[in-house]
Amino acid sequence: MTSPPTPRISVVNDNPDFLELMSAILDEDAGYEVTLFNGDKTSIDELAESRPDLIIVDLILGGASGWELVVLSRADDRLSGLPIIICSADVIALRHREEELERIGSLHVLAKPFSIDEVTELVDRLVGVGAGATG
Repeated sequence: MTSPPTPRISVVNDNPDFLELMSAILDEDAGYEVTLFNGDKTSIDELAESRPDLIIVDLILGGASGWELVVLSRADDRLSGLPIIICSADVIALRHREEELERIGSLHVLAKPFSIDEVTELVDRLVGVGAGATG
């Protein structure tokens, strides 16, 4: 019997330290297959080519907006049904978009700062336990 494929997670952020942290948490510790993207230089095609099962995106990406990637992914047949986690420390922007966030399907908010347990529990709930986990 073959085991199911390891869920793939694409993380989009313009902060190299954040990308490194998410890779350590989700790839090295939790056993997911993680693809990292420099947020302000990521296209929707590059994101789709990574064939993710889950997208984690920062709301503010240098000169670009993570919100634009969310909107574009919902309009793209390759990504439209995937769960998306929006990470942001900008509580005001999240409140401003609260109604919009609720209308968009399978969109989840992870406010910064967050704990390792918070991110891994949310990811596990959305795409299943990572390949490195036991249970």
